Amino acid sequence: MKIKKIKIFFLIVCLAQLFYLFQFRSGFKYEVIKNPFKENSGVSYAVSAEVIESKNIIKKNKVNDFNLSKNLKKETYFYQRFIEFNYPIRISDSSKYTFFLIDENVTNACKIIESGKYLKLSKC
Repeated sequence: MKIKKIKIFFLIVCLAQLFYLFQFRSGFKYEVIKNPFKENSGVSYAVSAEVIESKNIIKKNKVNDFNLSKNLKKETYFYQRFIEFNYPIRISDSSKYTFFLIDENVTNACKIIESGKYLKLSKC
């Protein structure tokens, strides 16, 4: 009888620990599962706001290819996410469209097409 109570106690403790790990430590968000088939479900949890803004700017201005400023290319993680998230639209060094951070200075040869909260798109 005593052993059975101990086994039940340990089972309850193990289940409580699993619940704790799943709920608080894993970083899992229920919003991702609520609407899994929507177009941008869970995007804000996967990539940064700058990358999301870049996709919106590209769609709005119907850009075929783009380039990134030197400061944006320095951060390799951001650079990779930027390119992967905007996949059908490709990066090209010879593109006339260039993305800059909002606080970066744009050269005189470039005309700013659109400024967002984090990025600005210019035509050079």
